[in-house]
Amino acid sequence: MASDNHAHYSKIGFAVMLGIAAIVAVLIWLGGVAGDEEPVFVETYYDKSITGLSAGSTVNFRGVPLGKVALIDFVGNHYDVQENRENSRIYIRMAIKRTTFHGVELQGLTPESALQKLIDSGLRATVTASGITGLSHVEFDIYPDAPPPPPITWTPKFVYVPPKVSLLEDFSSSVTRVVNQINNMDFASVWSNVSVTVEQIAESTRSMRTVLDAHRSEIGRIVDNAADAAESLKDLASELKRNPSMLIRERRAERLDETR
Repeated sequence: MASDNHAHYSKIGFAVMLGIAAIVAVLIWLGGVAGDEEPVFVETYYDKSITGLSAGSTVNFRGVPLGKVALIDFVGNHYDVQENRENSRIYIRMAIKRTTFHGVELQGLTPESALQKLIDSGLRATVTASGITGLSHVEFDIYPDAPPPPPITWTPKFVYVPPKVSLLEDFSSSVTRVVNQINNMDFASVWSNVSVTVEQIAESTRSMRTVLDAHRSEIGRIVDNAADAAESLKDLASELKRNPSMLIRERRAERLDETR
């Protein structure tokens, strides 16, 4: 009896193991099918620091995850550039999930053509810090007023999404430029110019004082005459106030000689 139960339990265990194995096989097969779906690669080039960004960092569109950063390198390692400064530009390749483009593919568009339309409408890529973690990610967004992308001297292998500098980088660059301008200022020359200007103002003041002293009496008479004129106008105004008819009174005709 015990041996029969043991055989029965063995069959049940074997069936359970087969079921688990079948489920695992289906999951592996589904994963393999999904994994065979090639992502859509895009690239951008950055002149600024990308501290905190690495392969595997998230690529978002307005906060919605689209894919991952696949490769970070220097442009000179992937293209023949014509200017030495372009060798040090940062090359960022991103893998975008193909499922992102299923909607446009149903409309007869390829992912590349759909991306190009968005780029023409202002799609730009920005390396953005993620909070206080020190990590960064790539953020896609559409800027209708974005200027045309800077020209490049090579032909991109993948769709090129032009970069856009973030506000923080803009502020940092502005501060750096101001500090550099201050460091390059010739304070000795500036102070010399200020001293010369102050001396010229002082000389002009002394000249004006000399002129005033030389004509003090004439100026006094002018002031006294102006005061007398003001007093006369004041008296006339008082008289007109008391007798407004003075403004309209006819002049008395003089008598003829023969009637006198």
